[in-house]
Amino acid sequence: MAANDTPFRIDIDLDHAEREAQRIRDWLAALRKRHDLSRFEYTRLVQIVPAGPTHSHPILTLGTRFSETEDLLLATYLHEQMHWYLWRLGGPDHDPVAPFFDELVRRYPKAPTRLPEGARSYEQTYVHLVVCWLEIAAVTELIGRERAEALADTQWGYRWIYRTVLQDWDALGQLLLEHGVLPIRTPAQLDALEKRGKPASPARKPGTTAAPRKTKRAALPKPSQKSRRKRPARGDRTTG
Repeated sequence: MAANDTPFRIDIDLDHAEREAQRIRDWLAALRKRHDLSRFEYTRLVQIVPAGPTHSHPILTLGTRFSETEDLLLATYLHEQMHWYLWRLGGPDHDPVAPFFDELVRRYPKAPTRLPEGARSYEQTYVHLVVCWLEIAAVTELIGRERAEALADTQWGYRWIYRTVLQDWDALGQLLLEHGVLPIRTPAQLDALEKRGKPASPARKPGTTAAPRKTKRAALPKPSQKSRRKRPARGDRTTG
């Protein structure tokens, strides 16, 4: 049969994608056996999407990028769990970052607001100063400070954010402590507070908006007026 007479067909081979998804699942299962990840698991619903984006909400989703090693997968997983920690810490009516969002802007008025140095927007860059701090703290507890810093130093995205967090570790930690983000509560502690009807964060004020305000001292683009409570911060590390 001549080449031009061969029927045209397009095949889809999902074997590689399935193997990659299985690798991530096996590695995460191994990490959960090796470490007590339960104290940092604020959501227990996790899905793996081969070649898809990694993000925290509405379901914690792990792609197959940024998972070349078990350490990197651990950091990525904990990063997304820390988005859930902030979500649960504030409750339905309050974003725990909102009370000191302006202070972060005052401290870092020239923060980059685009990948790979910053995050995807003005708002998300400053939110990730908190998320990345919490991520590094959690990773440090599990595999030590040296490995945690090495991971932060070699991330493709959020480069300025990770550098700033490491450089200003104590000052940012004090800010998080003052506003009730620290110490990091376990899921069980948050569950107990929710059952008693008590706020997890002492900075919480009923009726406050979750949307940050633009500081007058920072000549930066106006942040989104949408509440982060209604549209939670996604922890993507993809280029999308």
